[in-house]
Amino acid sequence: MIFSHNYRSLSRITLIHILSGVLLLFLARALFFIQAVEVSQLTGLSSDVWRAFFVGARFDLKIVAIAFAPIFLFGLFTASFSKIFSRFIRVIPAYSGVIFFLLAGVSIANYYYYVTYGSYFDVFVFGLVDDDTKAVLSNAWADFPILRSFFTALCIAISAYISSRYLLKTSSKWQFSSRHWAITTVSVIVAIAVYVVAARGSVGSLPLKRYHANVSQYKVLNIVTPNAFMALDWAKSDYKKQSKFEPISDEAVEAQMVKVLGQPTPVYQTPKNDYLADNPPHVVMALMEGMGNNILIEDDKETNDLLGSLREGFESDFVFKRFMAGTSATIDSIVMMLFHSDIPTISHSSAQKKVLPSSAVLPYKEAGYDVVFIYGGNSMWRNLSNYLPRQGFDKVYDENSIKKAFPDAEEDADTWGVPDEYTFKFARKLLDESNKPLMVYIMTVTNHSPFRAPDYYQAQPVKVSERLNTLLGPMQDQGEDLLKVYQYSSDSLGAFVKGIKASVLGDKTVIAASGDHRMRYLTTDSKDEFGLTFGVPLYMYVPDSILKNTEYSFDRTRIGSHRDIFPTLYSFSLSDQSYISLGGENLLSAKGISNIGYNNSRTIKESGAYSNANPEQLYSWDEHSELLSNPQSELNEEPEWGSEYRKLQNYYLRSQIIKQ
Repeated sequence: MIFSHNYRSLSRITLIHILSGVLLLFLARALFFIQAVEVSQLTGLSSDVWRAFFVGARFDLKIVAIAFAPIFLFGLFTASFSKIFSRFIRVIPAYSGVIFFLLAGVSIANYYYYVTYGSYFDVFVFGLVDDDTKAVLSNAWADFPILRSFFTALCIAISAYISSRYLLKTSSKWQFSSRHWAITTVSVIVAIAVYVVAARGSVGSLPLKRYHANVSQYKVLNIVTPNAFMALDWAKSDYKKQSKFEPISDEAVEAQMVKVLGQPTPVYQTPKNDYLADNPPHVVMALMEGMGNNILIEDDKETNDLLGSLREGFESDFVFKRFMAGTSATIDSIVMMLFHSDIPTISHSSAQKKVLPSSAVLPYKEAGYDVVFIYGGNSMWRNLSNYLPRQGFDKVYDENSIKKAFPDAEEDADTWGVPDEYTFKFARKLLDESNKPLMVYIMTVTNHSPFRAPDYYQAQPVKVSERLNTLLGPMQDQGEDLLKVYQYSSDSLGAFVKGIKASVLGDKTVIAASGDHRMRYLTTDSKDEFGLTFGVPLYMYVPDSILKNTEYSFDRTRIGSHRDIFPTLYSFSLSDQSYISLGGENLLSAKGISNIGYNNSRTIKESGAYSNANPEQLYSWDEHSELLSNPQSELNEEPEWGSEYRKLQNYYLRSQIIKQ
């Protein structure tokens, strides 16, 4: 009799808490939906919207059922013991408060993660640990309404606590009719079975999975479908997989090479060039934080100057704008460009001590160059100070080296490191002092949220457009600061280039610069910018003395991506030198190129752009614009290249790390 009463009371209490949690997550999804979707994109998608909320509710029920499972199970075990049970249920309000605080707080965080990365929580979320944690937290504090979000979640938690206490007080007055023990037994079995189904999210042989969240071709609906906790679980799973390298056969790798590259090996050779053999130039590759085309398209010399002193180089040297960053994150793009790695954690993974023969800087080492890495932040970020020397770098310099050389940099250092101009001054110092060819790889940091140009910097006019405000959404109050920092970073690069050109280094230094990824915080779903969103520019300066002695052809409409940078540099700095590349090409080749640009989210080619996750839909280029797309999709006749290229990266990396 005692068990039956307590069990029936427990069942109702648990059910009310679960339904309340599901309701909270439904409201969170509804608010996310309202903020994220473009109403114009929903035409004809009413069934997709319904599916997003229905499948989302299943995800919510799964999460909330799991959250309250300890209450239900422990309550069942103690239901026969009146004193223990009465003490136990007193814990429920506090437990409920914690759960509802987490449901609200993590849902809010997931929305702002979407604002930043254009996705629900994914593997990038572990940057909180892998990156400079203090800087990431400082970044979040500056960018997002942390206190308001915290107190919102706290208010919801307090409301849940009060409501739960009221529910328990009311439940003490509940009266139930007598039941036969057999009926109670069947009821318990059915309740447990129903609970298991709710926690699995499915009555089939397979529980609710990630693929169930794919409810529409409209990406935003797929993003709002899972709740934040499911997304975190998937991110955790992906993160764990990054540290595992499964063996791969040589035959499988070779077959993939032939399929994607048209040859069984990734080995290429630069042409024999007597001038380069006798006059090896310095080579500088600058990877610029956040230098995305999604901001650069707003550049206007008179009203919205985003180039500063780099404008001279953009007008006189080589610039490619139909160009893609390899990824949407800094470390991901670095390791993809330098090591052909699709695993961003490789520098601090189980393979961190493995020497990779495919390192992009090894051809320079073999040609007698000194190779250095300069980072405006701390080189222990992602373990680079230990990892890069194993992959061919002679020295790794960071903010500490820069501050020692230029003490003023200390005063103006910010969240992520020293201002870009000091990073470039340090690079110039190394070039001036070098008595042998030098290959310099630079990673800047200033053009990063929180957007603050150095106090002493006198910005040229900038103007926040209606387009930028729309794409920034809840972060539109930062638009002007974002533009000023973008300008400052470009200006710092421009001053470096102008200084090189005006010195004796001008005839013996090749310079390339590109963005590490798109400018984050801007939505990625505008169909008329489908080929632009993940784009970055590629700038190149090649001295006339080298151009006169090297065959080349410049077509600014050529298409490429990060994989093409080093093959292009090799062609204007190394003679008869072998190198490894996964299909990267010399963008200035006199023989033409394949015109394809790869980003792990999107691929661009001569006919248009497509998402690697939905490759059947192609957005062709707007005939009136170099970078914009036609908003209406068409059938992509060659949809598999992006996925096949990613598979090639994965196979090749595994073949270097683990041999069968």
